[in-house]
Amino acid sequence: MTAEEGLSNWEIFVWALSDLGGAKSMIDVEAVFVRCFEFAPRRFAWRTRADLPDYKKCAKALRDAEARHPVLLIKTGDRFGRQLTVAGQQWVLTNTRRLRPLLGNTPNISQPKQRPQSRMLAEFERSQTFQRWKTDALLPTDKWRVADLLRCSPDSSQQIWVARLETLRSAAYAAQKADLLEFLNSLERSNPEWFGGALS
Repeated sequence: MTAEEGLSNWEIFVWALSDLGGAKSMIDVEAVFVRCFEFAPRRFAWRTRADLPDYKKCAKALRDAEARHPVLLIKTGDRFGRQLTVAGQQWVLTNTRRLRPLLGNTPNISQPKQRPQSRMLAEFERSQTFQRWKTDALLPTDKWRVADLLRCSPDSSQQIWVARLETLRSAAYAAQKADLLEFLNSLERSNPEWFGGALS
């Protein structure tokens, strides 16, 4: 089996998402499907039209990625957008040496300062809650304060809380913000019930 034959379609989906900037922001799945087709047209084309991407083949690559490796992707509430989690970004870096010769293009790791994710992280870093943690190592205990940081309601579903946390964590990892990552991880550990975890 050649390296190309051993390459799974779900891996192409994850690589294409990264190539489109999925480490930094949500990307519409249709844009990722088009990129998959550009990377591997023989894999993702219609049977009778080699010039067109086959939606079913592309959608199956997404379903396989989410079924086999759910920790790699974050999805929007409307299910049309995807972003790489920290684990997803690490997977891309780990597999870059293997995938780049087959698919080309270096994944987008750097982030321009004017991007919306950069503004979101900058606002988070300026927040009183984060600054207090940096100076006094005090985590917020009021759920409403954390909800304000995550831009959701205290009574939002755990699914929303987890998605907001993962989106921030992914952006912090992509921007190499170690202190922000540490804060988010500590926040989840100290309040597992808010994020769908069990109390220790």
